[in-house]
Amino acid sequence: MFVIYGPTTSPTGDAGIPVFFHSARFMKVLVHLIAAFRLTCQLALAGALLATPGAARAQAPAFAPAVTYPSGGNNPYLVAVGDVNGDRRPDLVTTNFPSSTVGVLLGQAGGTFAPAATYPSGGINPTGVALGDVNGDGRPDVVTANSFSNTVGVLLGQTGGTFAAAATYASGGTGPFGVAVGDVNGDGRPDLVTANNFSNTVGVLLGQAGGTFAAVTTYSSGGGSPYLVALGDVNADGRPDIVTANSGSNTVGVLLGQAGGTFAAAATYASGGNSPRGVAVGDVNGDGRPDILTTNYGSTTVVVLLGQAGGTFAAAVTYSSGGGSPFGVALGDVNGDGRPDIVTANASSPNTAGVLLGQAGGTFAPAATYASGGIGPAGVALGDVNGDGRPDIAAANYNSNTVGVLLNAGTFLAATPNAATAAEVALYPNPARDGFTVRRPAGAAPAPAELLNALGQMVRRQPAAGASFWVETRGLAAGVYTLRLYTGGTALAKRVVVE
Repeated sequence: MFVIYGPTTSPTGDAGIPVFFHSARFMKVLVHLIAAFRLTCQLALAGALLATPGAARAQAPAFAPAVTYPSGGNNPYLVAVGDVNGDRRPDLVTTNFPSSTVGVLLGQAGGTFAPAATYPSGGINPTGVALGDVNGDGRPDVVTANSFSNTVGVLLGQTGGTFAAAATYASGGTGPFGVAVGDVNGDGRPDLVTANNFSNTVGVLLGQAGGTFAAVTTYSSGGGSPYLVALGDVNADGRPDIVTANSGSNTVGVLLGQAGGTFAAAATYASGGNSPRGVAVGDVNGDGRPDILTTNYGSTTVVVLLGQAGGTFAAAVTYSSGGGSPFGVALGDVNGDGRPDIVTANASSPNTAGVLLGQAGGTFAPAATYASGGIGPAGVALGDVNGDGRPDIAAANYNSNTVGVLLNAGTFLAATPNAATAAEVALYPNPARDGFTVRRPAGAAPAPAELLNALGQMVRRQPAAGASFWVETRGLAAGVYTLRLYTGGTALAKRVVVE
């Protein structure tokens, strides 16, 4: 096994993004994090979404030129967005690869950011990063995948957006690149999942009291060199499932969750291109089944695998990412039309974020591209950093040691919910744990309903139903969601808290 990293040249000709080779080749997660988005991303975005179904809300995405901020170290790999200090402004967290640090940039007024504070990641060459409240104290914690020390670092959040020294846990394999946080065994404690690139495995660390973790259990990723990892309930059984981008075998691996936080053997699907890296899960066609997105770093494409019954997936549909070497991927409604859109980090020239607008049936328009503000954008994340109700883009510019922030300048149609009708709709229990009942006035005409998360992603869809129906929430991350209920040709919103 050998490794090339840093200012080297990748197989696609771009400089700097780490390229790895080998011979064989939720509970209260993010409660404070998402709750803090309530006044910025979630509630404002929910209001922007509420217009007549099918009506045009924005003609195209539009993002202002990137404003860049030093990441606090060298070669920022991935970036996460969340409110770590509880001031209701989203903050940025990066992994700085050769510096072996985490950079924390606290959000300020107007979508600007303070200089980065840095913390050791607890290991060598951190790549993946995730946020979640792993110890239940209401503060988001930082989790890193330390790729060269085969560990996961856990930095517990403290007052004021500071962090304790990292505690480290074996990742269950070699070369952990990706990490995800979610409650996979249903005990109310967040668990950790890693993608171990060099050993072709997934590691699962079950959460324990006080934000500690049990020894890792490993599973085959179903393919070679898994890069990044995502969680989602793809078969609607209430248990989170694991999805990996297997770069060495050009596949996506899907490990269905089982009782007790265990997982079935991976089923694999062709990624539709070469060297898949980024992966995301979300319902892009509105059929109530989560779909898979992955970026093919070696093919300049992003692909969509539409979910089918039983947690299976249709063949990959391929789209140009709009730029070279797409790496990270994020999913969210950036133009306010109620359909999830795709955002990619295109790591080689011309160093852009690609935005593919969602269309009917889970298809996507050709990519529009925006300069990332630096060289080698690897990670990308979405969040409403300036509180205007529109998701903004954050890109980790690997070769420029910066994070580029692209404020969303698109036009959203004003929300026009029917307040009188909304007042007649009851949700209970609220907060909800496994689900909630929606009750409408007796005799109300059947109407479809959708449950939206912080980024406007549809996570549940209820076909047209009458005066009373049940919405399942098992397997969803804790936080504030919006129920969008269509009635009488308009849409109304009700807020629901998932514990």
